[in-house]
Amino acid sequence: MTRKAAKACIACRDRKRKCDRFIPSCSLCYRLGRRCQYAPRVCLPSQDGRGSIVGLPSRLSGPSISPLSSPRLFDDGNFIRTNVNNMITDKLKTSIGDISDIRNAAIKYFKSIHVWFPILSELSYYERFTSVFAQPCAEYSVLSLSIMLIITTPPGKETLNSFTSLYILVKSSIAIVEAANINSLEIVQARLLVSLFEFGHGMPAAFISIAATVRAAVAIGLNQTIKSPCTDVSANCSKLEECLRVWWGIVMLDRNYTLERGEGPCATQDLGTPRHLPRDGSIWDQKILSSVEPLSLSTPSSVRVGPFARQAQVSHVLDILIMHLRDPRPNGVLDKEESDQIARTLTAFSLLLPEETPQPWPRYCGAIGMCYSALMTVHESRQDQDSALPIKLGDSHCPESLASALSRINFIAGRFNEKIEQVDVEAISPFPPRSLYKTSSMQYRLWKQTGDPKWLEAAERMKLMLTNFSKRWMNAAKLLDQIEEDRKSYGSVSSNHSDPSLSHSLVTPPSEILKDQDEVQTSKSYFKQPRQQDSQYTPPARLHTSSQHSSRSASIPAGSSPPEQDY
Repeated sequence: MTRKAAKACIACRDRKRKCDRFIPSCSLCYRLGRRCQYAPRVCLPSQDGRGSIVGLPSRLSGPSISPLSSPRLFDDGNFIRTNVNNMITDKLKTSIGDISDIRNAAIKYFKSIHVWFPILSELSYYERFTSVFAQPCAEYSVLSLSIMLIITTPPGKETLNSFTSLYILVKSSIAIVEAANINSLEIVQARLLVSLFEFGHGMPAAFISIAATVRAAVAIGLNQTIKSPCTDVSANCSKLEECLRVWWGIVMLDRNYTLERGEGPCATQDLGTPRHLPRDGSIWDQKILSSVEPLSLSTPSSVRVGPFARQAQVSHVLDILIMHLRDPRPNGVLDKEESDQIARTLTAFSLLLPEETPQPWPRYCGAIGMCYSALMTVHESRQDQDSALPIKLGDSHCPESLASALSRINFIAGRFNEKIEQVDVEAISPFPPRSLYKTSSMQYRLWKQTGDPKWLEAAERMKLMLTNFSKRWMNAAKLLDQIEEDRKSYGSVSSNHSDPSLSHSLVTPPSEILKDQDEVQTSKSYFKQPRQQDSQYTPPARLHTSSQHSSRSASIPAGSSPPEQDY
């Protein structure tokens, strides 16, 4: 007797043809000479054991669609868009909760991350807030999920397990909207927040996510909106300002990650650096813009700008430094003149930023961290790679010297640790930990070489500050482990002793060290005094290029002293 299958073969079912279900091959497949298969379709098991998509509740899976037979893949996309809107919005409701829970997450975000990384318009976000469930929108829901992710702090134990569920949910949501061909400013902002999360927690996925964010931004022409400033006061100008801030945020994160990674070009390289600084302050959040043209990137340090704009200027120097490190002279030696120029510019910022900061954190936290990370990288590139050779500290009274830089960052770390109870840990930036690690490692090495306990004390001060950062960003916890490895590798200390003047510089405020040169105004309240006097250096305006490697240098205009203005 001829055996028959319980159901029609897959080929006949897909083509909606009558199948006689003969085994091993139905008559139609046999006649057409094609493979006849009765095996059931392969479905990935979900947690409830049913054949739905992994990680999504069955009620969110939507109708089953065969890629070979359904004409919906080739329609105008309305069916797919509607289902994705509902799917992602349901994810938002399931993972975060009702409108009050989403509001609480937004309030926390705008009081912490937004303070030093203002890439979202607070007013625009809240304008769409009340209709989040009444009018499902995938872009807004993905952005809200990303906000919830970035404000999530690590648990007590240093593990990423608690992040896994929400993190995978957000990443899968981004993948779904990408597959549905949905891309917008909100999606780019969501991608940027996820990339920042991965960077802050030391996740290798940041390498891919940052590049994908750059591509998504370029796909909507975000890098083209930065070419000319907007000077009207319309709502369109406010939107263009938001685009500028998002692109600046991408550029900052990309350059920080590239510098920390230590290899490869930036993902934003050759895609355009904004020529103007972002407008800072609460006026932008309220969509109120001045008709005055925004300040240029080369604005001298004598003009007070907002913290995000200052962070943008420092990130420009990081870009110059990255190119400097990747493009040595033919003999493999870095251009000393350009290296000195970069060091002078970074030194100017390291003297300027604490004076501008009403509190040490969090508004200028990112800029200070970026500045010292770059400074330590410059000084590290000048040292002999052999750890057995002594570190060249230079004159502690010279502001560009390594000794002076170590003195300044040690002073900042001391003040931070003293006032840690006043610091909003949830609002600190993930950019400073690398500078703390580099400084601490270098000071452990100095302790090993000189035997001076002052270097050990200074290194422990950096380590304590890094420990405080690890409460918010897990990349800091990983760097702490590296510091322990570095300390063990140095072994016993030398019996020699360092220059007493260098030991003195570790506990003396920078204003005291530099008072003879009038570089900064001596101030008993280093972080609270308003800026009264400008440094002789100003930020770089641009990068000059030519066919000769040695001709590239950071142009730093000599700025006058116009009245300070908040922008």
